[in-house]
Amino acid sequence: MSDTRRTLYDDDILLWSEQQAEAIRLLGGRRDLPNAFDAENVAEEIESVGRSELAAVKSQIRLICLHLIKLATDPDSDAARHWRGELVAFHAELIGRYAPSMRQRIDLAALWVSALEQRTQERGETSLPGTVSLPARPPFALDDLLADRIDSGRLVEQVRGAAPA
Repeated sequence: MSDTRRTLYDDDILLWSEQQAEAIRLLGGRRDLPNAFDAENVAEEIESVGRSELAAVKSQIRLICLHLIKLATDPDSDAARHWRGELVAFHAELIGRYAPSMRQRIDLAALWVSALEQRTQERGETSLPGTVSLPARPPFALDDLLADRIDSGRLVEQVRGAAPA
C-alpha cells in the first residue's frame, strides 16, 4: 500500500530540517539515551540538508539574474539562444527546490549585485559588447522568478527599462 500523503519534508525541507534538528537537540538532553548519541552533530547534519537546499535555490536565482543581465546587455550575441535555454533550466531547478520558508532568507538585491559583478568581470575580460547601463537593484520581485513559467522576454525588458538614465 502506497502512502501518497505529502509531509513537511516533501513541501519545505528547510523548515523540516530546522524542526528536526531542534527535536534532536531536545532529545540530546535526556539522561536515558546512550552516551554515544551525539545529538548536537546529528542535529547539525540534519540542518545542513536544509542549508544546502537554500544555497542551491540562491544559486539558481543568481544564475537567472546573470542570464537576464547577459540578455539585456548583449541581446545579439550568438549565445543569446543558449542563455534563454539555460534560463528555463535554472527556473525549473528553482521551482523544484524552492520552499516557502526560504523566502525570508533570500536577499534578491544581494544576488542581483553578485550577478552584476560577475557580468562586469566577464565583460572586462572578454570585451563583450553592450552599452546598457544596469540598475543597481533588481527591477523585478522574487515572485516574478517563482512564477510557474518564467517570462524571460518581459524580465529582460524590465532590466533594460530600469537602467539609470
